[in-house]
Amino acid sequence: MAENLEEVRILDYRVELNKEIKNWIISQEEIPNYFWGKLKDVSSQTTFRELLNKVRKELYAIYGRKRDKARSFTDSRFTPLSKMLERGMISCGALTNIFGTVLRKFGIPVKFIHGRLKHQTGEDRHAWLEVYNPLKKKWFEIDPTYPDFKMKPDAKRIKVYHDWEELKKDYDEGNF
Repeated sequence: MAENLEEVRILDYRVELNKEIKNWIISQEEIPNYFWGKLKDVSSQTTFRELLNKVRKELYAIYGRKRDKARSFTDSRFTPLSKMLERGMISCGALTNIFGTVLRKFGIPVKFIHGRLKHQTGEDRHAWLEVYNPLKKKWFEIDPTYPDFKMKPDAKRIKVYHDWEELKKDYDEGNF
């Protein structure tokens, strides 16, 4: 990971952000209380990496032995977050949605990235996040499907979305 995620703390996001960056904090998804309740009291001193690890730990504690990889591309992207959590979804689209929504709830600007890995063909796609670093005033990528959150070197961006609802329009038109 190019970014030193131990430098950035949740409190670092309590700075004045310009309107364009603030837009990436807005979320249409609701996080179920049983999940948010395990995360909401995280200290503002918590580093970004610690927050990511906490989200993963609590998510997998809720999932238990459930590990649903999603039935299709549309299932991975367009299932409501609450249903993703109920089913234990671990697809890249689901994890991007879950992590992105949680980070936004903490006031962290996040972009949803729709892309592809080099070996993928047909409708196979990959998803990850781009997150704003307020200390460096730049965006960096993380992949919530991998334990270290590192990007795979063969990941190729197709398009940036605010959320998967935006992608749905492109998908319905065959432009994905």
